[in-house]
Amino acid sequence: MDGFEPIPGGDRERAGQILGYAFAPGAGPDHGPAEDSELFELWGHYDGELCGTCKLYEPGAWVRGERTTIGGLGAVAVLPERRGRGHARAVCRGALETYRDRGIGLVTLWPFATSFYRQFGWETTNEVRRYECEPAAFAEAAASESAGEIERLTIEDWERLRRVETAYGRPRSLSLARSERWWRERTFADWDGDGRPYCYGYVVDGRLRGYLLYTVADDRLSVQDLAYADGDARTALFGFLGSHGAQIDRIVLHRTAESDLLYRLDPGRFETSVDAGPMVRLTGPEGLETIAWPAVDVDLRLAVTDPLLGDGTYRLSVADGAATIEADTGEPDATVGIGALSQLAVGTHGVERAVELGGLTIEDAETRSALSELFRPREVGLREFF
Repeated sequence: MDGFEPIPGGDRERAGQILGYAFAPGAGPDHGPAEDSELFELWGHYDGELCGTCKLYEPGAWVRGERTTIGGLGAVAVLPERRGRGHARAVCRGALETYRDRGIGLVTLWPFATSFYRQFGWETTNEVRRYECEPAAFAEAAASESAGEIERLTIEDWERLRRVETAYGRPRSLSLARSERWWRERTFADWDGDGRPYCYGYVVDGRLRGYLLYTVADDRLSVQDLAYADGDARTALFGFLGSHGAQIDRIVLHRTAESDLLYRLDPGRFETSVDAGPMVRLTGPEGLETIAWPAVDVDLRLAVTDPLLGDGTYRLSVADGAATIEADTGEPDATVGIGALSQLAVGTHGVERAVELGGLTIEDAETRSALSELFRPREVGLREFF
């Protein structure tokens, strides 16, 4: 067998060995077979034998204010004795082509190294900020009076949680729009061995306005997710974190957005760091057709460079909020790398920033104006790891 294929039952033992060596080498060489899940499909690259694996997720997500389905590429791994021969590249290419055939335009991933996936056309969607502090840093945010109450929540409250998730996530591109199955088998599950999370919400007049998901270990509270519909809910949840001073030594919070946290709280109480976050790429220029666009009229040619799927020139037409892409042989109005085009598509950067970073070259002022109207930057925040 050769090519990119679903991994059959007879190869699950070998797939388990590949994944175990890549992600849990400290457990020794005896790994069980790779497990199935309703949340992903296990695919592999074959070159006479199974050489590399990956997991294909298809979560719902918000992109430019509209709900869509994106690809989530995880668990890319190659046999150690087969590394350095292009098998990881083949896995990534096969995954992109599979998603494209399914009508999915964007594929996200959480990289072990940004540079590794950048060579295949992925680019960073957003930074991830890590905040660590004593609970007292959040206690200062607690309001003296509150209109609502803190309430313990369970997975059976997933529909209430999803309403808050929608209010918080819709303005933020790539924020997940989780299904019931995702809530049950991923968000509330102990899928990574860190324990099942606690969940508490802020409720006003019976309506959930915000929620926290977190785990506790070794006197450290680690926030897994924080979402809210308004500032009052945010303040109440910050105050709830601050109430753990007699029980917890440190609170750790990772945020893909809200870089203004240190303006709302005392920055001197926080240890902070910033890392490159998840990455995104279009399954090809045609992926632009899967996105809802502003009500602008655009008709121009783009030369797109793509280190994985190949370069080409395309005519991009946008009308009534919909884009069409067709291969073209005319002179391009702009040249863009597939990674930069992917960032423009979700809103990570606007046109001026893309030009500044070297991912986009524009031939004239008219094209610059048209692209600036189309690719308006917005907040981007993929929050959940897969």
